[in-house]
Amino acid sequence: MLERYALSPMRDLWTLAAQYGRWLEVELACLSALEELGHIPQGTADSVRKKARIDVERILAREREVGHDLIAFLLVLEEEVGPEGRWLHYGLTSSDVKDTALALALREALGLVLEKAKKLSQVLWELALRYRDAPMVGRTHGQYAEPITFGLKVLVWYDGLSRVRKRLLAAREAISVGKLSGAVGTYAHFPPEAERRALAKLGLAPCPIATQVIPRDRHAEVLFALAAAASLVETIALEVRHLSRSEVGEVAEGRPEGSSAMPHKRNPILSERLCGLARLVRTTVVPALENSVLWHERDMSHSSVERILLPQAFILVDYMLDRAVDLTKNLKVYPERMLSRLMGARGLPFSEGLLLSLVEKGMSRKEAHTLVRRLAAEAERNEVELKEVAACDPEVLKLLTPKELEAIFDLKKALSRVPEIFQRFSPPE
Repeated sequence: MLERYALSPMRDLWTLAAQYGRWLEVELACLSALEELGHIPQGTADSVRKKARIDVERILAREREVGHDLIAFLLVLEEEVGPEGRWLHYGLTSSDVKDTALALALREALGLVLEKAKKLSQVLWELALRYRDAPMVGRTHGQYAEPITFGLKVLVWYDGLSRVRKRLLAAREAISVGKLSGAVGTYAHFPPEAERRALAKLGLAPCPIATQVIPRDRHAEVLFALAAAASLVETIALEVRHLSRSEVGEVAEGRPEGSSAMPHKRNPILSERLCGLARLVRTTVVPALENSVLWHERDMSHSSVERILLPQAFILVDYMLDRAVDLTKNLKVYPERMLSRLMGARGLPFSEGLLLSLVEKGMSRKEAHTLVRRLAAEAERNEVELKEVAACDPEVLKLLTPKELEAIFDLKKALSRVPEIFQRFSPPE
């Protein structure tokens, strides 16, 4: 399923080569900052930058010897650059480099997700406008409710996605911090001014206070934002699945898949796939929150979890948003079936209007509710229109004229405020 996605920019972010490249970027920024402050010889950073080379296999081989990934990285790097390599990692601990480099990865990954979310937002906005006035029956609890339009349904998705985008932006701000304060966050061997300068070169802000690690609630915020994005995609996909059912047939995927046994089948497999993947993404939230609770100034219990959760969640959400664009852009919508389904509901979606009209004429709400419930049941039982049943009921005739009764079942009136709802929203930026 995801093989064709293997060369995506998102997947490239999580390769070992990319990780080592970010570690080097952090180390170089630290050298440059220390050099500016006169703590190490002039020209050190430039010399290391020119000589440094990332050799993934060599680093991995050294890691097998020493049992520590960052030590292996530093050993190979120092061999490459020569005497100036002694200043690498000066005053730092492993988490200084790893957490700061991870922040760079998460910031970039969130940028990629935001780009996909923006594309989906544009598609949803256009779809909502196209079907703004396409009537259909609304459903609550899986049952007929009141009239809506398909455009309103899509507008709900669009609004939800706008909140997802805000969460992603907030998560990007929360995670765009680095930490270069040493083994327990006291700046014992790396001054705060050097941290500020180094992080500025990387486009990050200093974490106001840290232990050996950046507090993990920031990372949990990122994963929650991703889970919210996945759930929004599932909301769309689940609705497409429901409306694609044979007995409904109001929408269909643009490229549904058939069946090996039943040639007539048109299965909404993309929507089903997206619903399944959303379950995986949401499972990352609880471990991410548990990662926030560490022993004293830090332990390693969060590390192995993050190595799996973060790449997995980002790759899946990036893929899901990409496929959600395809799903909604190519969605087949059948307004005539929507209208037919609404008109075939025997006027039941207008029952509240009948109830309220009786209340306005002086009937108690309890009496009106009981009466309309009885009339609706009779309409269903006899397979006739609610309006016709109401027009023959003595209690209704005492209070409502034929013209007033007709107005209750006016579809245009029921949907007259849809344009006003749309005016609350603006196209995506």
